[in-house]
Amino acid sequence: MGQIELQHVTKRFENGHEAVADISTSFAEGSMTFLTGHSGAGKSTFLKLLIRAQQPTRGKILVNDINIAEMPERRLPRYRQHIGVVFQDHHLLSTRTVFDNVATPLRVAGLSEKDVARRVRPALTTVELDGKEGLYPRHLSTGEQQRVGIARAVVIRPKILLADEPTGNLDPDLSRHIMELFARFNQVGTTVIVASHDVSLIETMGARILNLENGRIVSDRVTDMPSGTESSAGETT
Repeated sequence: MGQIELQHVTKRFENGHEAVADISTSFAEGSMTFLTGHSGAGKSTFLKLLIRAQQPTRGKILVNDINIAEMPERRLPRYRQHIGVVFQDHHLLSTRTVFDNVATPLRVAGLSEKDVARRVRPALTTVELDGKEGLYPRHLSTGEQQRVGIARAVVIRPKILLADEPTGNLDPDLSRHIMELFARFNQVGTTVIVASHDVSLIETMGARILNLENGRIVSDRVTDMPSGTESSAGETT
């Protein structure tokens, strides 16, 4: 399910502003891509269109050849079960423990508590939060809260992982660590798309970079992979 194609996609709001303007591009299954551009360039809207949080004004958004722009509302929950989303401000439930925050999408999907536990603990291990499942978000650092958000996004074993400015509130060392986590998920076949303004960091990731300006793609390139690593960047159209 990780293959995505946009065909002449435009999103125009009621005030006439085009947040996304006639974009045509594609993302290969198992690819890793960064969206960059100044504030208001259209990065967040781009991601919202992929999860059908917003509808395009024109164009097609094909995920494994299915146009999600025309998908009936009743089918959206099932579609979204295959997509993990990471937000800049975490969106954690303050009255729930780390374990319960990560378990939420699994419980919504109807998994048994036994299966929930089998998935949550490995997800927390992956983001290096072993032993903190009983803590509440207020007891965690900003970086740890972001990693809880990542664990919650990947615990469903998504085919597509989207992140909107996931390092916006983090220091450089933590930012690199978070980006390396995304690269690890990509290496096991997940299609990863990350919106980020941290150009100096993403230039070192050896992945595809789409630069947006006024809702349009103004450049599309793949950076060189640092010595000693292998690129997993997808093909561009």
